[in-house]
Amino acid sequence: MARIVVGIDGSEHAIEALRWAIGEARLRGATIDAIDAWNYPYVAVPGANVPLHPRGDQAIDVEVELEEAVAAVADEADGVTISSIVTEGVPAAVLCEAAEGADLLVIGSMGHSSLRERVLGSVGHDVLRHSPCPVVVVAHRG
Repeated sequence: MARIVVGIDGSEHAIEALRWAIGEARLRGATIDAIDAWNYPYVAVPGANVPLHPRGDQAIDVEVELEEAVAAVADEADGVTISSIVTEGVPAAVLCEAAEGADLLVIGSMGHSSLRERVLGSVGHDVLRHSPCPVVVVAHRG
């Protein structure tokens, strides 16, 4: 069965990407893996790397973020299977790994200050460079 991976980060951009993926999943008879990733910056101290934030809090926040994104499109997803996946890791790396064997990797566009990043954030740039499958960047309509 066809599979579409969608990167979720809690933004309206990601919800637009998920909406687009639902329509594409219907056309392809595909399932969707909605993936949200989290990681902590670490501080190097002699003999260890210490996370700057407690692990549990961010994992729970990201899980809630993903649940809210899927709930926002629930009415539109009728008949499309969406698997919600929360994992620890660098977001671009997590998405590219999850996209192994997928038909598409879908991400939302981001608005940043520099001209180069007006359409795509750093995760988007990394995904475009390293994805093992075609990538669709969905522009936010808002």
